This record gives sequence, C-alpha cells and structure tokens, in this order.
Amino acid sequence: MSGIDLSAFENFDLGAVNNPTPVADGTPKQISLTDILEDPEQPRVEFPEDQMQKMAESIKERGVKTPISVKPHPTEQGKWLINYGARRFRASIMAGKDTIPAFVDNDHDDFDQVMENKERLNHSPIELALFIQKKIKQGVKKNVIAKRLNEDPVFVSTHLALVDMPECLTKAYEAGFKSPKTLYDLRKLWESFPEEVEAWVDESLENGQDIIRSRVQVLSKNLKEPKQAVEPEKTDPEPQAQESQEQITIIDDNESFNSGNDDQAEVKKLIDQSNLKEQPVAKEEDPDKIKKPLLVVIHDGRQASLILNKKPISRGSVWIKYEDGSEQSVDCSTIEIDYLQEGS
Repeated sequence: MSGIDLSAFENFDLGAVNNPTPVADGTPKQISLTDILEDPEQPRVEFPEDQMQKMAESIKERGVKTPISVKPHPTEQGKWLINYGARRFRASIMAGKDTIPAFVDNDHDDFDQVMENKERLNHSPIELALFIQKKIKQGVKKNVIAKRLNEDPVFVSTHLALVDMPECLTKAYEAGFKSPKTLYDLRKLWESFPEEVEAWVDESLENGQDIIRSRVQVLSKNLKEPKQAVEPEKTDPEPQAQESQEQITIIDDNESFNSGNDDQAEVKKLIDQSNLKEQPVAKEEDPDKIKKPLLVVIHDGRQASLILNKKPISRGSVWIKYEDGSEQSVDCSTIEIDYLQEGS
C-alpha cells in the first residue's frame, strides 16, 4: 500500500479549531475574556453590586445564554470591543469563566448601544441623561437625538433635567424614585421654590411617601396659586328707597293689610305659600367613594398604573403605564398591587 501524503496538514493550526476567530456571520463564537475590552465611551455607567452578584451566580450555574456583541478593536490588534453586553462580560469574570459567547457587528455605534439597552429596559435614566448630554456637547441636535432614540423631543428634555440635579432630587433618585418626567417637573418647581421643594422632598422621604407625579402636581398647585385674600365683613345693605320700604312693611306686617283690599290679600297668600315650601337639600357626596380610581402597581421593580380601559392582548394579561408615559402589556402574575388613590 502506498503511503498517504499528509504534507498538506503540516502547517494546520489545531488551536484555530478550538478557538475560531469570530466573523460577522451572525453566529455566536466563544471568545476569550482576556481578548475583550469594554468601550470607554459606552453609555452604561451604573453596575449595581447586588444585581451583578446575582447575574454572576446565574452564569456560574448555567452560563451566558444571550451572546454579547463585539467589533474589532480600532487600535489593538487581535482584541475586541464590546458593543453591548458589558454586564454579562463583567459577571462572567466574576463567575470565573474563561470565554463568553459573542457575535460580531462591525456597524455598531453608541446610539445602537443605547437603543439595545433601552429596549431591554436596562439603561437607567441617569445613563440616558449623560448619553444625551454627551451627544449635545458633540454638536448633535436634540431632534436628531430624539429620532435616533426613537423618542419624541420631550424625552430628551425630561432626561436632561437629570444632569447636575440639586441635592434634594439626587436624594429622591437614589431612594428609587427615578421617573424622568416626575424629576423634570420637580426640578422646574425647585427653580422657583427651592426651599419649599427641598423641605417637601425631605419630608416625603422621612415619612416613606412616594415621590410621584400626582403628588408633585399637587405641590405645584399649592405653591403657585396665590393665597385667597380674606374677604371683608359684609355690612348691612343700604336702606331701600322709601317707597320700597313702605311696600315691604305693608306686606310683612299682618295688621297693615286692608281686608277689603283683594290685591293685598292675594299677595299675602302667595308669600305665605312660598314660605311653606321646603328648600331642596343638597345631596352630600359619599366621602368613601373615589371618582377617578387609580390603581398603582409594581412591575419588575418599577411603579406603574393599571390601564383598565385598554383591551388586553391575551387572557391573563393587562396593560400598565409607567410614570415616563410608556405602556407595556404584562402578565397579571408579574405585577404586585401597591395602592389605590384618587386620580387627577
């Protein structure tokens, strides 16, 4: 038997089989964690320790189920830059992993990073605010930013209010009240009434009261509406003309009626009948009845209101509305009733 020519395999790299170089083919590859670098310009800046620890424990037990996205590093040969997936990357290191599943996307910018995390509800309001501020400093117009984020211009303005917040608003944010619209309203109110707003926030936090938009609206109304002036005491009306007084005296004094005068007798009869009629009693409102009930719930750690007049997409689901105005259909089993209040 003639020998088999194996010369074609002399330069074959077995390591390439075990560690294939990622390519932009949409298929996740296992990449060494040491070859991956985080983007220093990435919008994410908050990595809560408790959440990272939970993610690390999950990865240690079951691995990373959703691949991260990377692109070739612009300056370091053989290295990869994270498009999105920084939390999974950090948690994998914490879990003691050597590699992480990833796919390559060369056409990925910071707007794509924000949109990826925004759609997953993973970006905090502060991170979005800092990203918007960065793009504005780079000369990007607000309407362009809103369009790239698939939001309206109000979204940009409300988030910008979170940048360099006064101390009282920072305390509210750190206490878990992170609705951009609520904080935006509160900041605008603070600009006109700083002492009153600071006192209100401190009192709310001390008493365990929620800092929500409906309460801020009440505060705004109380601060902006001028106090009602005390009305002067009413004095006795000026005396009627002599002719009118004499006519009243004739009607009110029984003895002054002339029994022979049919007109006066008829007038007295009508007055007596009128005085006997009972005045209608105003219907009292039930103090226990809520005119516009608003059911506040908790979903995925966020506060929202239950939308009762919107048809659910399936049996067992319900629509909810977050304080930032966004709506979401969720399973009833995933929400927790917080409290019921009078709607505005």
